[in-house]
Amino acid sequence: MMRNLSRDLILIVPVFRHWQRQLYGGTASFHLSFGHRAGDGVAITRPLTTRADRPIKERKRKGRAHPRNAFQGTYDMDRLVAAYPTLGPHVVLGPTGRPTVKFADPAAVRALNTALLVADYGVNPDYADLVPPHALVPPVPGRADYVHHMADALQKSLAGGDDDDDALVPKGSVITGMDIGTGASCIYPTIATSVYGWKMIASDINYASVTSAREIVKANGHSDLIDVRHQEVSDKSIFDGILRSGESIDFTMCNPPFYPSREAFQAESARKVRGLSKGKVTPQEVDPTKSCQLEGERASSNNFGGTDSELWCEGGEVAFVKRIISESKQYWNRCLWFTSLVSRHKNLKKIENGLFSMGKQSNKGNNKQVQVVQRVAMGAGVKSSTILMWSFLDERERRDWARRRNWR
Repeated sequence: MMRNLSRDLILIVPVFRHWQRQLYGGTASFHLSFGHRAGDGVAITRPLTTRADRPIKERKRKGRAHPRNAFQGTYDMDRLVAAYPTLGPHVVLGPTGRPTVKFADPAAVRALNTALLVADYGVNPDYADLVPPHALVPPVPGRADYVHHMADALQKSLAGGDDDDDALVPKGSVITGMDIGTGASCIYPTIATSVYGWKMIASDINYASVTSAREIVKANGHSDLIDVRHQEVSDKSIFDGILRSGESIDFTMCNPPFYPSREAFQAESARKVRGLSKGKVTPQEVDPTKSCQLEGERASSNNFGGTDSELWCEGGEVAFVKRIISESKQYWNRCLWFTSLVSRHKNLKKIENGLFSMGKQSNKGNNKQVQVVQRVAMGAGVKSSTILMWSFLDERERRDWARRRNWR
């Protein structure tokens, strides 16, 4: 593994040096670390100014759930069934003799994830009934991981540097985040509000999803913290039509539509279903409770179905995240951290090329450049995902932002 890692680093470093030369006319300087405390993998930070090359810091850490994630690799079926009795009939003994569920059964997957939400996050047990049958079933542990990594980013912005004191994680309604494409499940805002008490804006272009999300918010008593907004301006807009005049947010989150077309989704779904029936696809590959699954390839069987807007868009996740990047420059001083999941590592370079080249482009007279870019890898193996984060504010400006908004 380390031999492959060394080879990958040899390939990565020249790419970052090229980007640095293009934007700043100097030698690249960046920090690469493995598992920065709460990061389960790689975090790459690109500084504003050119400095002498610093040694690359490496720290091996096997991919696993975030330390603050309620799910840490196994689940207590007795506890989950006690919290959500509907799960009980779906529990079976697996090959190892441990209780599990049949992951090819959509009802079992829905019940398991609902049980996790009820037991760990105090969500109303009616949650499963409020999410439409055709909507995406949220794999809870991976969603929670993303929320906790956002908390880490906010904490570091407040404290500055690499201070990892959990007591400094900002909590309460002074924090406002935005979930781009919240879907019918409204899962990210629900977890963020339940764990940290943050305010959240939940946006979506699908009115049926907006209606479902609003019902979930009401059922959980979160109406004062979660504002579900329908994107009516354009299905191509991200912030326009959602953020109100003078409104600022502390971060964005997004699990973008992965597939470039409905046909691509259907083909992948059919392949996974055939694999399950033949034993070529293991339950772990589609187990929504495994932290290594996270937000990667969503389609397997109807377990991971979803509305069209949840699953695919023209150009897939690359095009969608590039739209966020393009529009973020207009809102550079109204959002501290812009972030999105990227499901496949091979897509990162395509997306980052657009991010770094943006510094040379003029956008309505705004020449503000991205100051920092970070990757946070979640999970392990072929199912890992990456949170791509960027900010137009440097470290001092990020700290000033936190203090000005009275984070605590």
